[in-house]
Amino acid sequence: MPTKSPEVKAIEKKIKEEQKLAREAARRERAAQVISGATFIGDFRVMDPDSEYILQIALENNNNNEANRVTVADSMVPSHLGDSLAFQAEKLQQYGMLVNYMTYGRSVMVTLSTAGKSYFEDKEKANCKGDRVLPETKKPMILISHATADKKYAEHIVTLFENIGLNQTQVVCSSVPGYGIPLGKDVYEWLASRFIALDLHVVFILSDRYYSSAPCLNEMGAAWVTKKDYTSILLPGFEFSKIRGAINPNKIAIKLDSDEEELKQRLNELKDSLTEKFGINKVTDIRWERFRASFIDAIRGIKAEQEEKRVRTNQPSFVVKIIAVDNQLPGTAEVLNPDLSGGTKRKNIQISLEIINDKPARNLIVFDKLITPALKPGETYNMAVAYEDSEDVHKWPSRVTKILHSDYDDTEGFPNWFNICYQDEEGHNMIQSVKLQSYDGEKYYDLDGYPWEA
Repeated sequence: MPTKSPEVKAIEKKIKEEQKLAREAARRERAAQVISGATFIGDFRVMDPDSEYILQIALENNNNNEANRVTVADSMVPSHLGDSLAFQAEKLQQYGMLVNYMTYGRSVMVTLSTAGKSYFEDKEKANCKGDRVLPETKKPMILISHATADKKYAEHIVTLFENIGLNQTQVVCSSVPGYGIPLGKDVYEWLASRFIALDLHVVFILSDRYYSSAPCLNEMGAAWVTKKDYTSILLPGFEFSKIRGAINPNKIAIKLDSDEEELKQRLNELKDSLTEKFGINKVTDIRWERFRASFIDAIRGIKAEQEEKRVRTNQPSFVVKIIAVDNQLPGTAEVLNPDLSGGTKRKNIQISLEIINDKPARNLIVFDKLITPALKPGETYNMAVAYEDSEDVHKWPSRVTKILHSDYDDTEGFPNWFNICYQDEEGHNMIQSVKLQSYDGEKYYDLDGYPWEA
């Protein structure tokens, strides 16, 4: 490629500068047209909603710095405003809210004026003193009201909203980093100001834990008093019949463990409602299908994890002890030899089972034999076991449980493992496995892993 001459470079530079000046002039003229149509309350000029929105973002991020300089990035505003930040800044400057502004990349750095810092207070005063009160166009925002214990569900709901097209300036969720209450703010004062100043849409994530949380009930009450619109999302296991308080149980809600087709339809309706409310671009159908499927899978994963945890917490904790090896079986008598020694060669293992926590076990089965209908906490059950080649098995079949070498591998006559089968207090058929261990020459049985459902 031939090198450009200095004359050509100078011409190209001049053309670019002229194009830039032309864009700036067009932007100023377009902004002036908007401002010329502004409404007045007495002598106070009311800005258009988009300008108020950008100013509100700048004020929220100002943090009272002495220079009053704030950077507003496109990621902080809805997509339809992020593509026109320079135009929004030009309007604000002509309104007198900015001293100046500078664009760079997809962001704009603004310097707030004194009028800009007091605009919303001045507007409220003008509304009170003026001849008429303007219907205020409030910025929409979502508050996800949830119990701390339901954090995992809230995280996935935030992700779903992100995939719909919302960002951290449009959603408040205290459990998700970047979506919570700003640092240094009083929680209740900050939320109270949002209930009053914003077009707040509350998403209630309902569960038994929600109704046990005082902060959650406060948020519900505030939404009712301020007549905010809301959407109820019922977590798995929480039924419509449990809805109470300020929420209307007859209002259509989303139940996360409902029929899959119904859940998909309700999520579609939620997506369409939020897209219209926030004026964002509609996500394409093929992407939405993927986002929705991922959300449903994540919710099912949480439910399965919680169910597994719930089942595990209801399990008895067994202690298995070896109490005798090759001893005379309880309840038996033996013929003695002339030298008073035993008349039989014993070959058995006697063990005890005990529950050491507060969870009972019913229908206890060990070595494929029902050994007791119920074992309560603190009770001990003793039993004897012998392999099929032991004389004890043939001589005392009612006193010893026979096991087979083909079923239970052994070490020096000890079964290497066996299972304890039972029903927990909720009726789940469960299995716990024990394994033969050895320490300092002494053999013992220890639980092998977590219990599992049969």
